Amino acid sequence: MVFYECLITTKNSASKRALTDLTKAISSAVIDGGGIVRGVQNHGVRELPHFFRARQTDREGDRYYLRGRFLSIYYDCDPATLQDVNLALQMDEGVLRHTTLRPRTSLDMVNGTNPKKNPYLALAIKEEEEAKRGSAEVDILDGNKN
Repeated sequence: MVFYECLITTKNSASKRALTDLTKAISSAVIDGGGIVRGVQNHGVRELPHFFRARQTDREGDRYYLRGRFLSIYYDCDPATLQDVNLALQMDEGVLRHTTLRPRTSLDMVNGTNPKKNPYLALAIKEEEEAKRGSAEVDILDGNKN
């Protein structure tokens, strides 16, 4: 199972019922695939950086939006289940855009073998080098050569 964060931008005119149905559809797709929904956050209605275009006009005739409601859904699932979630988001008319991310966790840093990307590994290497320098200085002061 992989931990994902899905950021969804919906129409600002979407009703509470439509947002609840969208959240339930995504949650049921994750749970049916054997995953776990960790949390849902509503970030509210915000200004968009530019016009977002909907696939079709709504009942009021609006197709372009300058404001949108942002939601985040956090879940664990398999990559195959992720495709089902993306399909459900693409089929929903209220969704303007969506992005699924795999956020970095502290475990990602522990598992890395590159010291430039793993601060724990870089710290361990630095401590080893300092310990070697410290023992070499003691040997020089004692008159012993290695």
